[in-house]
Amino acid sequence: MEIAGYEIARCLAQGATAAAYLATQTSLGRPVVLKVLDTALADTPQALQRFLNEGRLIAGLRHPHIITIHDIGTTGRLVYLSMEYIEGGDLKQRLADGPLPPAIALDVLEKIAGALGYAHAHGVIHRDVKPGNILFRQDGSPVLTDFGIAKSLHGDGDLTAAGVFLGSPNYMAPEQVDSGSVDHGVDIYALGIILYEMLTGRKPFVSASIIDVIYAHRTAPMPRLPAPFAPLQGLLDLMTAKPRNERFKDIDALLHHLDMLRRRGVLATLGGLGSDPAVTPATPATPGTRRMSRSTVALLAVLCVVLVGYALLFVVERRLDSSGPAIATTAQTALPVDAPGDAQLAAGDIAPEDVVEALVWLGRHSVSQFRLSAPPQDNAYYYFTRLRQIAPGHPAVAAGFRDMAAAYALLAEREIAVGEPRQARAFIALARQLDPTNAALPALSELADTSSSRVWRLVAGWLRAWRGEDAARGT
Repeated sequence: MEIAGYEIARCLAQGATAAAYLATQTSLGRPVVLKVLDTALADTPQALQRFLNEGRLIAGLRHPHIITIHDIGTTGRLVYLSMEYIEGGDLKQRLADGPLPPAIALDVLEKIAGALGYAHAHGVIHRDVKPGNILFRQDGSPVLTDFGIAKSLHGDGDLTAAGVFLGSPNYMAPEQVDSGSVDHGVDIYALGIILYEMLTGRKPFVSASIIDVIYAHRTAPMPRLPAPFAPLQGLLDLMTAKPRNERFKDIDALLHHLDMLRRRGVLATLGGLGSDPAVTPATPATPGTRRMSRSTVALLAVLCVVLVGYALLFVVERRLDSSGPAIATTAQTALPVDAPGDAQLAAGDIAPEDVVEALVWLGRHSVSQFRLSAPPQDNAYYYFTRLRQIAPGHPAVAAGFRDMAAAYALLAEREIAVGEPRQARAFIALARQLDPTNAALPALSELADTSSSRVWRLVAGWLRAWRGEDAARGT
């Protein structure tokens, strides 16, 4: 793939219709992230509109804690966004190591709240605030990104189709499940869930069933903060109240409450918490730091060499593994039998129509993330199979299996392109199980067989040449 004015280095992430690439803008020599949508794969006009909507929304927001859009363009059938490259990782990665010290957690909260307040003031609701969408620059400052499903209050209406809710289940406000109207309260709620996770190191609602998590956000009481964080309980309660009219009325009210806690000295009392070296980031040396001994310096130098070598190996492995979405690399040829039995179909007191709606959304979302048949009980095949058990005649069942087959066909095409016909044939076999009528499968099957024959002819030729050289050496 080529885009004029950019040198593409590698793929960072791959979705069903769009991908993100690390690239260099040649005119300025600066690193950027290119988010590229292939319009030929965008199955609905809404998908293209949502992609362009993201670029327009972010381009109109200029805030130090909102990612910067450099350019929006087209080339052939591709539409792309060029945006700021944030090299410090995301909050999700940091939380994988445990909770944050309260001072850092509150700093992230305040700055991201400021970014959301600015967006709200300009008529934009994010609707998908989560740790993976909070990045960090090298100086440690947090940045809000991924406005892909944001809603403009001044635009032509919501891009959400009837009966489909958008967002991330672990951070979804109760009203988002109902597919009704939403306002800035959904962002405040999600930020409150993130605050709880930053302080405790865990999500408030955890279950093997994503549906149970969604409905826990809707009906279950929010867990209390551990005793050391009790001074922040009132703040959390006002961010995560189930009825939206009981939350902070806006971000300004949230920031005012934080400022009040600061003036009362409440935040200062939390400063000593989390000072355990195991969870507090190391402080860089200053000119006043005591000099280290030569043996210590030598030991650190050896450790640095070892760490650099390990990092290089890690980068190589990641590059070898970064050519596409996270999928099984084995030549799987049969879909897993992990659909729930009849005893598992009940979901507490959840109404059947709500379960159906949730399963439809979860299945479609899993297809878009290429979670087709893995991980267990959190994949498209699992959700659509469960939907078929609950509502056999629902149109989303057949449509879901067709979408899965199309996704497997796309994966097969990629494997053929990189010279992996065996894996391509496995993906084609899975696609046929889901949708034998998929028009792309015959051509892909022929290409996979041709690619395999070509590889065998190349190997056979190399063996013949090697044997000839060996025979010549023996004479």
